Amino acid sequence: MDLRTYQPTAAQIATAKDLACRGLLCYQPFIFSDALQTGAGYEFATGKEGAGLVYCPDPPVEYLGSPPVQRLLIDRSIKDDFAAHNQSLRVLYDSMVDLIDQHLGPISDLTMADIGCCAGYFPLAFAKRGARRAVGYDLVDYGPTFNLLNEVLRTRAEFVHQGYIPESQRIKGMDTFDVIVSIAVLVHLSDPLQHLALLGSLAKRAIFVWTLTSSDLNPADDEKMFIRYHSVNRYYEHSKFPFCFDVMQISPALLKTSLEMMGFTEIYELKNTPDGMPEGWFNTQRGYLGIRPDPSKSAPKVTQPEFGLADSIPRLIRAIADYNVVSLRGQFWGVPQALGPLDLTTVEVEKLPGIIAGRSPEEVVEKIRAIRR
Repeated sequence: MDLRTYQPTAAQIATAKDLACRGLLCYQPFIFSDALQTGAGYEFATGKEGAGLVYCPDPPVEYLGSPPVQRLLIDRSIKDDFAAHNQSLRVLYDSMVDLIDQHLGPISDLTMADIGCCAGYFPLAFAKRGARRAVGYDLVDYGPTFNLLNEVLRTRAEFVHQGYIPESQRIKGMDTFDVIVSIAVLVHLSDPLQHLALLGSLAKRAIFVWTLTSSDLNPADDEKMFIRYHSVNRYYEHSKFPFCFDVMQISPALLKTSLEMMGFTEIYELKNTPDGMPEGWFNTQRGYLGIRPDPSKSAPKVTQPEFGLADSIPRLIRAIADYNVVSLRGQFWGVPQALGPLDLTTVEVEKLPGIIAGRSPEEVVEKIRAIRR
């Protein structure tokens, strides 16, 4: 998020430098001035963990020589690449918000919560677009960071200093929201499915999940279901077995199936953009937006004749996205709900506008998903 157009004051920039050096404003991509930028884009894109998360050539004097601060500050020689990769990370983050806006918007009608919000990029992005309520939850106290960024952006994003407690599988006192967002949180959890189930229970209309899936998947692996763990979590050393593992990889098939089983019938996959992150890195991750059926939209009824062979009677199998999947005369059809009530026994089904044909319900569903991507 480029804040330079908001003209942060010298005092605000000084506060930002202090927060950045304390690790409270470093991971997500913000630009305060030409001499203060943050973000993990360079480390992500190059794989050089430890290269730095903050460009600040003149840090506060009290932090000079501090090893933890030196780990955060980049070498000035990589300034241009650092800026370029974090611009790509901003594009990626903004495309996530755009995806939600496109399929669920307008954002001004929605409430949202980001679980594991870090410095608040997503609650702030929603607040900038007029969300009715935008809240970030985190185990780390990012309250001062939210205060500063709200002041600069003139927004009202909220921060709650609470996070996911795996032992109880809950977030203390958390409300339900229209949209739940989870960005790179599952990757650090030992119980990803339990956490995902909690998020699903809190999402009234939709959930967006971005996480590491695998660094070595072949196209043939897309339908395999698995979870892998790589190491003990070094960021939260107090975590005890069995909640101590890190770099969790969940297969795309398992992630999508989990969303479907929680009742998110429409699923959209985030696609990279030409000016987004490098393909090699992007393809190790997945971002899925799952949307529940809109209860205000009732599925059109299929009129069935009073008599006739079972095979000649239209049978509703399921609804997905804006379609009803129906069986009739040994064929399976995806019937657009926009066509309204129909007696399929009196029309030439294959000539209906927008109709989708398949040899099985699964084939019809896959064709519907393909055109909705």
